[in-house]
Amino acid sequence: MEQLLHDSAIILSQLLEAATLVLLAIGALLAIKNLLVGAFTGAAASELSLSVWQGMSRWLMVGLEFMLAADLVSTVVAPSWDELGRLATIAAIRTLLGFFLGRDLEMARRISLETEESKAAARGKPP
Repeated sequence: MEQLLHDSAIILSQLLEAATLVLLAIGALLAIKNLLVGAFTGAAASELSLSVWQGMSRWLMVGLEFMLAADLVSTVVAPSWDELGRLATIAAIRTLLGFFLGRDLEMARRISLETEESKAAARGKPP
């Protein structure tokens, strides 16, 4: 029974890692597409880079969550102290990355909203 659980955990972990690769590839392809579309439509460089960065960051955060899940699954069945230490280190690094990336995304979202509001207010004012 333990061998079946171990083999199932390995398969699930590999599926989660594959899903991570797919998510990161989708995010990268969408970022490239958005960058090219923005460049050809003449979008402002600061707005374009912020938009591309926000899109890619969201996909990266989801990918980090899937990678952490894959690591958790791979160590869930009869983990050794070495595996637990490695998992704790990986989880700490990914948690810090996710925290700072999430904070930066929220700050960028606020800046973007403030910019849109100021543009709308400027348009609404009489010349």
